Amino acid sequence: MNQPVDDRQQRNTELDAAWQSLCDNLSRASKVISGDPRSDDPAMRAAGYRYLLNLLNAGLEQVVFSADPDYPEVGHLQDNTKRYATESPDCLFGHAVLDPNGTYRLTGTGGRARYIGLTLYDTISLYEKVQSGGRQPKDFRAAFKAATGSTLGAISNPGGITLQDNGNFEVIISARPHEGNWLPMPPNAKDVITRQYFYDWDAEDPYHVSIERLDVDGPGPVAEPVTVTGQVESVGRFVDGFAEYWSAMYRLRDGERNVLRTQPTVSGSYASDGGHIAYGGGTFEIGPDEALILEVAPPDCHFWNIHLGDHWGQSLDYTYRQTSLNGHQAVLDGDGVFRAVVAHRDPGVANWLDTAGNELTRCVYRWWLASDADLPAPTVRKVKFADVLAQLPAATVRVDADERRTVLGRRRAAVLKRYAR
Repeated sequence: MNQPVDDRQQRNTELDAAWQSLCDNLSRASKVISGDPRSDDPAMRAAGYRYLLNLLNAGLEQVVFSADPDYPEVGHLQDNTKRYATESPDCLFGHAVLDPNGTYRLTGTGGRARYIGLTLYDTISLYEKVQSGGRQPKDFRAAFKAATGSTLGAISNPGGITLQDNGNFEVIISARPHEGNWLPMPPNAKDVITRQYFYDWDAEDPYHVSIERLDVDGPGPVAEPVTVTGQVESVGRFVDGFAEYWSAMYRLRDGERNVLRTQPTVSGSYASDGGHIAYGGGTFEIGPDEALILEVAPPDCHFWNIHLGDHWGQSLDYTYRQTSLNGHQAVLDGDGVFRAVVAHRDPGVANWLDTAGNELTRCVYRWWLASDADLPAPTVRKVKFADVLAQLPAATVRVDADERRTVLGRRRAAVLKRYAR
């Protein structure tokens, strides 16, 4: 059916304005990079613009290509091409947009993960809550609480998700109760995030996770002008909003260096229906001839890991470098303590966390499904790189160059398998 000329012009004007808004927001986001004093270093500025490309890639996925509540698809929320907020190298994140009046079936097939979980959110665009509140939190603990406070309910395995004999699963997401695996849908639910955490990267395989709406039977999605207008505008807001949001978050804890702090356990609706979950982290700064020795006795929990990101919050490359370790990969000493060396070059010990040449790094760790809510923070001490081995127990497990190449080769194969790249 032909539209009146005035209506067509109005739609075109709105589309053109949306595209200009996208460009304006991308330009504003660049000020987070160019305005940072550390960007005087071209390598740091290049990493910053690469970070904005990661945000743009994530925004396209979240607000365009996995954003139709009638014809949903599970897109990658974060992966090795969508790095921001120091995301976990052990996790395959998925995302879909929901209609709270709908009934959905989410299915996982062909995989085996250490943990699988679904969480409902009222928004995953955390910057929106800060903007609507009119002011940003003044301390990191308050900011962290706000960042994890948009969850509405969760179901997981271990927990309430019962797996079939072959390891597959189905979960119904709806307001109306269902038998079997059911995640209740509150009236303000907008998004579902899936998490698959992997411990043994060699042996565990990702599920293929898909979602379908059961109460809509239509011919398929159509790129309506009003829909595309909103999507184009939203991508720009996503990049600009998250660039400023995470910059503000990291500034709140930039006063300390080489100190790690564990945040209070998150809400029970965050990612599981059983067990305590807590995050911790800090900012490391290490000179060219220095290293950090990190020590902690891991608590009783289903999963834990520790990993590094750069100044902007991009996780450091974990495909080709050992910039992370989890509880399966890490080697504990005989006293049950995890001791790691954070350094710019290989110290020849199994628990090396590679800074990838970054003198300033973000560090994040997580205790997942812990039996106790009182969770530790690792201690950190700076030493000269030449003194690292003398500062470690004599029985510390060491690796030579050949062993390191083997470990890194297995990491690369596992990551590419996980993301089907």
